[in-house]
Amino acid sequence: MLRPMRPLTLAPILLLATACVAHDGPPSEHEAYRAAPAAPSAPAVAAVQAPAQEPAQAPAQESEAAATARELRGADFERQYTDTLELVVPRELSGAEADARARRAFEALSEKEQRDLLMWFEAECENLRTYQHTLIRYVLDAETRPVESWPALAPAPIYDPKVHSPGQPIPRRPLKADSADAVAVRNLLLSAPGTRRLDSGWMVDYAQRTLVRLPHQDDPRRRFENALLGMSPDWDLAEALVELALDDGTLQKEFTAFAHAYTDRWGGVYPGVTLYDAYASLQTIEMPDVDTLGVLHDLVGEWDLYRSPVPAHQHEELYAKTGAIFKRLLRHRGLRTNLARVYLCGTAELRDSYGNNLDNFHALWENVTSDPASLAKQLPDEAGWRDYLQGWVDRCAAEPELLMKGTLRHAQLAREELLVRATILRLLGEYGAYARIETLPPFDQ
Repeated sequence: MLRPMRPLTLAPILLLATACVAHDGPPSEHEAYRAAPAAPSAPAVAAVQAPAQEPAQAPAQESEAAATARELRGADFERQYTDTLELVVPRELSGAEADARARRAFEALSEKEQRDLLMWFEAECENLRTYQHTLIRYVLDAETRPVESWPALAPAPIYDPKVHSPGQPIPRRPLKADSADAVAVRNLLLSAPGTRRLDSGWMVDYAQRTLVRLPHQDDPRRRFENALLGMSPDWDLAEALVELALDDGTLQKEFTAFAHAYTDRWGGVYPGVTLYDAYASLQTIEMPDVDTLGVLHDLVGEWDLYRSPVPAHQHEELYAKTGAIFKRLLRHRGLRTNLARVYLCGTAELRDSYGNNLDNFHALWENVTSDPASLAKQLPDEAGWRDYLQGWVDRCAAEPELLMKGTLRHAQLAREELLVRATILRLLGEYGAYARIETLPPFDQ
């Protein structure tokens, strides 16, 4: 006898953990309070008073014979059948397929609904009480500047060829951002130091010593994609604030020179690529006189030693000088950028060849109880960069318990990323987003 199918109800399972003892400063991952998540709650819906009416009569009970006859007739809605059962892997969705389903569901919502869902997600992440969220709150609560006051990203300045290369004053002309050559050069130079799945809405401007808001910072889709990767709301703002706190400003003048836009010998200016990016790529690229001389004029003041067009026999000496200046910037910024990435992310994707330092950097954060101000006081200048990193590697090797703390910190944050991802996937279902893209059979009829 066929019976109508009914939804399954699973009893909730609670995982309990002991609370930590409060102390001053940011919490260690071993002390992070981890309690059972509060029961999921849907967005509040205002109660509506139904008009008084006569009680409805109960429908007549369908006889068993009539129910059987109706089910044997088949579904009373259109279905698509095949002659043989097709092969489909009987397991949970995985990889790109799982993310694609979640994306389709999110895109099916209006922008207002997307923002509503993300607000609900933010509240749920607070209820999770993860170590990641505790660190985010610690950084944001210590910041006194209003979020809306940080400036927006602006186009990079351009060195004037009439000033810095009067013997070869080729006019500078900005390329279209989506032109084929601009995209190719941008991808080559920006991807060479490393790529990243996470998409931050903020950057640190080392030239101005400020945060800058990126154009897509408030885009719900960007925030949703980061949630799929396991990051709680405002992780990117907290990470950028940590990086800014680690910069002492000693090389601000040098960063200002290398913040100029990258150009080529024909005068093309590449949007989204600075001289810092070009040098950091470690690619074999051309460097026009106007940019190379502009850096030296700003930082060294050698206006008479080199003149454009710079003869070939002076190229090696000229590029060696600018390269030596840039090496100081790369050591300074690379160390701080990667330390900031490790602050909130367990398996952080590090750039500039810092990948082997992942657990060592987690141990370094654990050693200062995850306090950016304390770590900033310990960081070396560019001259002591090599000895500092090697010294920390040697200490972690000599003190296994120190490295173990870093490994545990890494593991804790990585586990919590899975919990955050599971939260946004659950909320998509509870919000009804999947129902926008998938129609289920009427199991309850």
